[in-house]
Amino acid sequence: MRLEKYRHIIILRSLFEAKEPLTAEELSRSAKTSLRTVKSDILYLNSLSEQEGIFSIVSYKAKGYRIRIKDEEAFKELQNNVDILHSLFYGRNVESVNRRIYILQRFLTDEFVLIDDLCEELYISRSSLRKDIAWANKFLESYHISLNSSGNGYAVSGKEQDLRSAMVELRCSQYHEFQPLYPYPAFDDMFCKDGVNHYAPLRKAFLDILRSSRIVISDIATKKITSHICLTYQRGQKSLHPQLDETIVNELKATYDYEVAKQIYADETIRGYAGVQEIEVLNLARLLLIHRELNYRVSGTKDLPRKLVEENRKIYYEILDDMKDSIGSYLHRTDFFKIYSQDFESLQMELYLRHHFDYTGKVRLVTYQEGSQDLFSPIPLELTRGMVARLQIKLGSPIRDEVVMSYAGVHERLLKKIVYPYKKLTLAAVSTESLVYTQHVAEGLNERFSQFIDKIDVFNLYEMRKVNFADYDAIVSANSIFYYYYPIPIVSYKELDYDREPGELFDSLFRYGFDRSELKRIKEQMVINEDAKILQIDQFVEALSYRYGKSSEDQKRLLAQYTENEEIIDHYYARNGIVMIFMPYMFTGKEIFDIYLPEQNVDFEEFLEVSAVIAVSVDPQISLADLKILDHVLRYIVQVPGTLEKLKNDKNGTLDEIFDAIIRRKFLNV
Repeated sequence: MRLEKYRHIIILRSLFEAKEPLTAEELSRSAKTSLRTVKSDILYLNSLSEQEGIFSIVSYKAKGYRIRIKDEEAFKELQNNVDILHSLFYGRNVESVNRRIYILQRFLTDEFVLIDDLCEELYISRSSLRKDIAWANKFLESYHISLNSSGNGYAVSGKEQDLRSAMVELRCSQYHEFQPLYPYPAFDDMFCKDGVNHYAPLRKAFLDILRSSRIVISDIATKKITSHICLTYQRGQKSLHPQLDETIVNELKATYDYEVAKQIYADETIRGYAGVQEIEVLNLARLLLIHRELNYRVSGTKDLPRKLVEENRKIYYEILDDMKDSIGSYLHRTDFFKIYSQDFESLQMELYLRHHFDYTGKVRLVTYQEGSQDLFSPIPLELTRGMVARLQIKLGSPIRDEVVMSYAGVHERLLKKIVYPYKKLTLAAVSTESLVYTQHVAEGLNERFSQFIDKIDVFNLYEMRKVNFADYDAIVSANSIFYYYYPIPIVSYKELDYDREPGELFDSLFRYGFDRSELKRIKEQMVINEDAKILQIDQFVEALSYRYGKSSEDQKRLLAQYTENEEIIDHYYARNGIVMIFMPYMFTGKEIFDIYLPEQNVDFEEFLEVSAVIAVSVDPQISLADLKILDHVLRYIVQVPGTLEKLKNDKNGTLDEIFDAIIRRKFLNV
């Protein structure tokens, strides 16, 4: 299915994911367009799908629109493709991204490109083209490629291996079912031999050897490296080969990856396609190294260059030391961090190899991880920004790599190890008939929920007169004993029946043991500012920096850190349109939890909207248990629709609901 507008992608994704019919009003809010446009788009998409026989969009009176699947297998494939397009065009204009891809393909294919030709081919004016040319230049610069303008037109210059990397990144349709709106056949021809695309047999031959080796790279990397191999024929015919200095060549020759690269080029299929050039073998070894997926805990470091492993380790421990006064630094001092420390070092080594043999600041068009930020918690993302920002300083180059999100995943795992503060309950199990039966129920409760129970004493009902109720938190009984009155909660055994979920037992009993001191602190700190004058996000953050910074120097540092961190992982949570900014405590000198609700719509990028800006500053001395609670409160706010409105109307009541939802989820995961 050919989708030419970003709003079409949004509408389809919304309908695909919906469990109930969606109204035109709901779809118009998601797609940020008018009701009239949505209804027109529904008719267009329906006719498109009807032609292909995949699904139809059915309208239910007074309810809305819903998908009716006709071809299950084709529908699943379409869902996958729409998700890919959403990642590729996330927050961007489909038309402009396609124009930019076409422009870059022209630059990287032709010796000279005239701007008038581009305007004619893309049906746009010179002034409209300037923004796309500027974006294309930024893309090329990230690959260390220069875009030069002369009387003959635009031309690119750079090392052959960098030009190839940019070409491969632009070969989007090779990895996914992406059909460009402006195809350029001459660009595709560079990946062919005698007009024939050999990608499939080359990838099979490459993977057969790779699987038998000790090297692991990502699936998308196998596709990109295969495309690099596809390029070698046409580029070699023009005597264009990678340019590697002697030091790098010697380093590569000493690696295990070089031995595997030699095996790959010795394969009959690959040798028959590309021939055997030593410089191409060396470049393939370099590509294998920079695309390595490492796991020190499983495979260690024996196949990696020893010198680089040691250099990376030195930098890694320097970064941990630099973070000792930062938010969440206590995580790095826990016993279980010793296990996960190897994971962080593995991820950093991946970046270090890219830095040493390539670049870490490349603009990525194709990856499987784009758009996944909303799935991570705010504090793990901020901890990741902190580590990566320090690594950037150590390496002296920007890091815009997809491996960054893996850092966040490990930080989340670390936080999961932290136990919520809980006062175990002392219970009195009461029987009106059989002490033996009651004893077994008490033992069953204790076995299943031991982490929430200190002890359970068993009594017959008449013995309750001698019980000191101050010694117990609740009574559990075979029935509700509603005709007796006791100064503590009474819970029925019936809540253990199969027709009652364990959550009911949590609601009536175990929720009372969770420590709510951090919740109380959040209630005291949170300030909701309605009708905030937010015209442009960067300008508003600058104003916040002046508001919160302890001194003029701290104000500058707050703004500089925001700008730097935004490049590593942006602060925007697309699911609910929230911008969340962490202000380092060392620059503010106080804890902050301020929510700013704009008085009017605020655009973010081209197709996104800001519903709130949240500024947070956390004392690094906060306990890990409290840090975990704060993180989950923040996560709930950015992930659950309608929470901002509820906080505005009833802050304390909503925070109570959020806390109960957090600890209830913890209980149900027992």
